Amino acid sequence: MAGKVLTIDTLSEAELEPVLSLLQGGDPDVIAETSGIAKKRLLRIRDDLLAQVDKERIGTAVSSRKKIGRNDPCPCGSGKKYKHCCQNRDKPDLHPGPAADGPTVPADAEEQARLIHDIEQAFSLLHSGRYAGAGRRAAELLTRYPNEDRLHDIRATAYLYAGQYASAIRICRSRLAEAEREKSYFTKHGRYRDAKIDQPALAYIYPPMTWLQKTWIAVKAESYHDQVPADRDEAICSLVRELCTADDESRFPAKEMQGLELRRKELEDTLQSLKRIGPDVIGYVLPVSVKYGWAGLFVPEILSAYRTGSAARGLIDISMFGFAYASGASLHYLERWGAAVVGHIEEALSRDKEFDAIKTGIVSVLGNIPSPAACEMLIGLLDHEDPHIVNWAGDALGRQGNVEALAAMRAARERIGGERMIDQAIFRLQDLLSGVSY
Repeated sequence: MAGKVLTIDTLSEAELEPVLSLLQGGDPDVIAETSGIAKKRLLRIRDDLLAQVDKERIGTAVSSRKKIGRNDPCPCGSGKKYKHCCQNRDKPDLHPGPAADGPTVPADAEEQARLIHDIEQAFSLLHSGRYAGAGRRAAELLTRYPNEDRLHDIRATAYLYAGQYASAIRICRSRLAEAEREKSYFTKHGRYRDAKIDQPALAYIYPPMTWLQKTWIAVKAESYHDQVPADRDEAICSLVRELCTADDESRFPAKEMQGLELRRKELEDTLQSLKRIGPDVIGYVLPVSVKYGWAGLFVPEILSAYRTGSAARGLIDISMFGFAYASGASLHYLERWGAAVVGHIEEALSRDKEFDAIKTGIVSVLGNIPSPAACEMLIGLLDHEDPHIVNWAGDALGRQGNVEALAAMRAARERIGGERMIDQAIFRLQDLLSGVSY
């Protein structure tokens, strides 16, 4: 056993995570102690994986090329011929030097192109429902690019879609903490830690807000799964399965707004049936919303049919996902509730405080609700510790046109420093006070 080389496929999740932490520059003594894995074994796993990566990188580029014909299908799985896909990428530069028609491509650029290609292939596995394969491929690439957030994203999403919520949450929280450290380093040094002085980093680093949203999605996915009724209504389940056919691109090949309208037309009976049943459907459709796909786009519309607390909470949750259409639609439906939604927003702002930075959408909704309760809440938010919330609250107050909020807004601006949104809102209210109309 001692001489057996370890690979990605032979590692357990409990072993893989500590090794990835080690590759990201973690202290081996601390990682060994917290993971329960002997330091010697931890270092051996790391060395085996790095050796495996180097072997595959060199061997694939040279040896495998001899076995693949130019017109054979590319082994990467793209569906293209080898000559139109990876042949040039896999070809080693045996004679470095200027080419006849110009300078050679820098090694970093070649590696960047190779990495992007590999990431696209891993995403393809994910989108085709091969979650285990996508996760394994991302894990393999992470041994060489441990700070590449697109790969961590693929792993977290693969776990999420496979129903392994704890693993998805763990990755998201770990990367959120790493993103905060990267942000601090970038602020101090003007570059990411793995970037050279005069070149950008090879790996793509997500900002903290992105990982905060992904953490929220994973947390809600686990919560929604636990809330699905144990004694399931098969009629509702059947309708939800039909709704999920919206993600079948063989049935619905159209994209963008044309694709959305086509799906809406074909699934209109299903949507209306789900709306007619009543609030009982909420627990069944919320799990659909956490997956970034076509079916999830219809969930806010279904929730909007019910003026209940659980429907409002669902719309608020989705508004914080950062999904362009679904999140925007959720805010639209919340705004249509008018003053009736203010209490639900207040409740949302009082819980899950660690996610306050992604609640700016519901703060903005308050600015379009002309009620004393909404105005009072916004003025209170000017004292919030998060500058993002303060900035958006100021903008919302400016849209309300309440000049009585000017003093509190000026004090808030002084506290957080100049921010464009609150600055413009103050100018707007000052103009209103001076009689300038808009």
